[in-house]
Amino acid sequence: MNCHFTASPRVGIVTAVTSSSVLLGVFAMTTANATVFATVGLLGRGIGLSELQVGTIFVSSAVLFLLTSARWGVVADRWGRRPVIVVGLAATAVSLFLFAGIAQSAGDLAGVLPAFIALLGARAVYGLLAAGTQPAALAAMADVTTVETRPAGVARMGAAIGLGSIAGPLSVAGLIDLGVAAPLVAGGLLSSLAAILMFGMRETVRAPVGGSRPGTNPSSRLRPFLAVAFAMHFAFAALQATNAFYIQDRLGIDTMHAMRLAGLVSAVFAAGSFVVQAFVIVRLGLSPRRLLGLGLVLCLAGPVVCLLAPSDETLLAGFGVMGVGFGFAQPGLMAGASVAAGERQAEAAGLLQAAMSAAWIAGALTGTAIYGLAIASPLALAALAILAALAVTVRARGGGRAMKPDSGSIGRTRLL
Repeated sequence: MNCHFTASPRVGIVTAVTSSSVLLGVFAMTTANATVFATVGLLGRGIGLSELQVGTIFVSSAVLFLLTSARWGVVADRWGRRPVIVVGLAATAVSLFLFAGIAQSAGDLAGVLPAFIALLGARAVYGLLAAGTQPAALAAMADVTTVETRPAGVARMGAAIGLGSIAGPLSVAGLIDLGVAAPLVAGGLLSSLAAILMFGMRETVRAPVGGSRPGTNPSSRLRPFLAVAFAMHFAFAALQATNAFYIQDRLGIDTMHAMRLAGLVSAVFAAGSFVVQAFVIVRLGLSPRRLLGLGLVLCLAGPVVCLLAPSDETLLAGFGVMGVGFGFAQPGLMAGASVAAGERQAEAAGLLQAAMSAAWIAGALTGTAIYGLAIASPLALAALAILAALAVTVRARGGGRAMKPDSGSIGRTRLL
């Protein structure tokens, strides 16, 4: 049941509390996940795992997200946003506590294979139960925004993700002297706290218990968005998996210098994306389609700059431009898909997350596979993928209803 209403102070307070709860949940989950990425690789190597085994641990969550995201979206549309977010945050906390326990008892594990199975199981808890967190959070943000304010709401979510991506590695740097388990425990505690605070969030959607949300299947309306999501994230996955190799091989520098520069490149990308989503989009007031088009053009410029004049400065500039482009494109993509989805918001967000998960798997594998053919090939591949995403966007703009808002009630603010 939807309640449509005029603005009031009470509604404003409820909306602010809901938005803050959602942003905290997304920040906590991203921080925890970034902590895992910053610690488990070296933890696995210390235990004796091969690079392939460590990679399998990380890829397992992407595979599980691919398989379960849409289903979790359906659950969030049927049963509500809050329970799905709480389950995801609780699972994230359990996963990190398991990682911490394995780190503490690594010496007691009887061989490499049991350690690998234990780490894989800890990651599987996250992959199976946390895949619905971001789709449900995005749906909750859609529930409390209008078509006009949707891009700004999604951008705030992107900024929270960006902050979490920075906070996770910083917590590792600050706590690692206490042991590998310390930052993992801290991430688990943060996720637990966020899960507890989520109980104070007012549910933003109601559907009959055991029933289904009204509205038509969003798959057909989302096809151009799914294609753009896959192509765009495929490009960034191919680059992320190979940029450190490219930096070292193209510039002919030692490993330590390459690691520092690769870290700086990633930081510049993240900073550009964060600034745009936190401060710029809110002030511009552009439509989702304009944000997506502008962002993809800037994303395309990044690898072109890196290909034409590779140096320390141009690599930083190129990835900085890509970060700014991603800061525009991602909120435009997510907000546009949200507007097109009609009532089944979480299911649509789940489908998008599944497409992005598939892209990260395929992009990383393809990028590393073709890197041996030519070190610049992942950059060229990324440029082609972004160009394909831009072509889909341009074609959809001129293709009738493909990327236009639904005529239903999605444009109105909804709260119970």
